[in-house]
Amino acid sequence: MLFSSVNPVAFEIGNLSVRWYGIVIVFGMIIGLLYACRQARVIGLSADDAIELFLWVVPLAVVFARLLYVIVRPSEYFSADQWEDFGKGFVNMIAVWEGGLTIIGGILGGILGGIFFTLRHKKEVNFGNVADIVIVPLLTGQIVGRLGNFFNQEAFGIPIDNPSLQTFPFAVYIDQPSGVGDKHWSQVYDAITKGGGGYWFAATFFYEMVWNFIGVVFCYIVWKKGSTKKYPGLLLIFYLFWYCFGRAWIDSIRMDGLLVTQIACGIIAPLALAAMIGYVLLRNSQLSYRRIRSLKEANELEGAQLTVYDVKNYKRIGKIMANEKNPLRVFYGVKNEYLEVDFDALDYYHVPKDYKKIFKAAKNLEYGLRPLEK
Repeated sequence: MLFSSVNPVAFEIGNLSVRWYGIVIVFGMIIGLLYACRQARVIGLSADDAIELFLWVVPLAVVFARLLYVIVRPSEYFSADQWEDFGKGFVNMIAVWEGGLTIIGGILGGILGGIFFTLRHKKEVNFGNVADIVIVPLLTGQIVGRLGNFFNQEAFGIPIDNPSLQTFPFAVYIDQPSGVGDKHWSQVYDAITKGGGGYWFAATFFYEMVWNFIGVVFCYIVWKKGSTKKYPGLLLIFYLFWYCFGRAWIDSIRMDGLLVTQIACGIIAPLALAAMIGYVLLRNSQLSYRRIRSLKEANELEGAQLTVYDVKNYKRIGKIMANEKNPLRVFYGVKNEYLEVDFDALDYYHVPKDYKKIFKAAKNLEYGLRPLEK
């Protein structure tokens, strides 16, 4: 019965009501900003740059989050009853203080803000760097922001009829919902509660908090290990997979879940996973090829440490680079002729067959390559 004891209004200043939802959202933003300011130096930016990034990303994210939320609910925001009074209809459409933001729209707005920031600082960073520094604050903000659903009694799931599950964290007691404004869902809610009182519903907002917490832990570990330096933009792709995958199944059991959201997330998640795998493979190939090419140009291949992958990759990519019109030449950094390498005539170090030795000394090599022996 915890929800019924929480007043969604934290305090009032005159006629202005300050809701817990808004306080929670601002708190999440502040946490994200502090993290970004602290980590900005990792990608060569200052705390002031992080604040500028914040001012690009957050406003655009809020605008697009509200815009997409409203657009997919035409009966709730664009009906004739809503717009009999233009002023009232317009206020209802922009009333973010009453809740009603969709993260998918927020992601689109945030990406657009990141692009604008990158264009202004293209000499210092690339978009992948900018995206990576935003992901941990974004997930953290979403975790904190979901608490707003607690105070607003929204974003809850299907009714829980099993008495043994009618307790938190499996379910929450809803008696004054604000997340079933749609006429259809209002009728469904009234039918479940028999026209009044409250009932137990799946705590889907809490499920999403846990899901995002797992994602933020993974992203933070990847960030601290420095993997984003090798794979800039990797966290953004992972986020699109992780969030959309989780949102697809969570939305399927939400009372106010939209089919369009489930379909969109169901499409984005596997595409993001495939993109993430493909990106890592291509990036490994690119780094390996560029390393050998730079050694060749510097006449330092003799006695170099090369893996079996390095050799096979260079030979394979060489066939592609031989074609001067191939667009992949830009990706691999080939600006002039392909440099042929006779590996059979080279005296280089190669990967041993003893895999225990390989993993034991892996930390001593660049790019995480396995240890090599003559």
